[in-house]
Amino acid sequence: MPPRQSAGPSARLSVGRRSSAAVAGLLALALAFGASAVHAQDDDDDDDGPASPPVVVNINGPCALMVDGQDVPCRAVTYMAFPSNHRIDFAAITDNAGLAFSGEDDDNQGGRYVLDVDSVVAPSAGRLDAEGQCDMTLAEDRRTVKSLSCRAATDQGVMTLRASGVIAAADSGDDDDDDDDD
Repeated sequence: MPPRQSAGPSARLSVGRRSSAAVAGLLALALAFGASAVHAQDDDDDDDGPASPPVVVNINGPCALMVDGQDVPCRAVTYMAFPSNHRIDFAAITDNAGLAFSGEDDDNQGGRYVLDVDSVVAPSAGRLDAEGQCDMTLAEDRRTVKSLSCRAATDQGVMTLRASGVIAAADSGDDDDDDDDD
């Protein structure tokens, strides 16, 4: 797989463990972010076949979002990779929608993942040109985000996101179809 299509460290954690139920759970999380943001990201116009579904991984833990100096309640953070157009997002889920720090150029070395942010996707404003970066540090277990820090400057102000937590995908280890994790 070419480096540009690499979905980053979080996506690799769930590859190979995904059942159809897990994929459905991950896609449901992407849809919870908002259809406008997903469509804004998946804007590849080729008709070579159906677009690959986005890779979505939740980071369960505390988060803080600030837009132009104002605190915005942050409920969750989601890492999303869109194979069809090679976009990668760190999305802050808010009470009424979300805000995605988005880019194409990323680097992953030794537990440190960096995404160069070239746009921010906001529900009310659409895609805003931006300059910035997201920097994520993973623990040795590669399932714990020690820190995530995103900063992007747009014509509508500076936006920042800070988070940490455990990387989570739908549990595919529960094979007895009873909805219990036993």
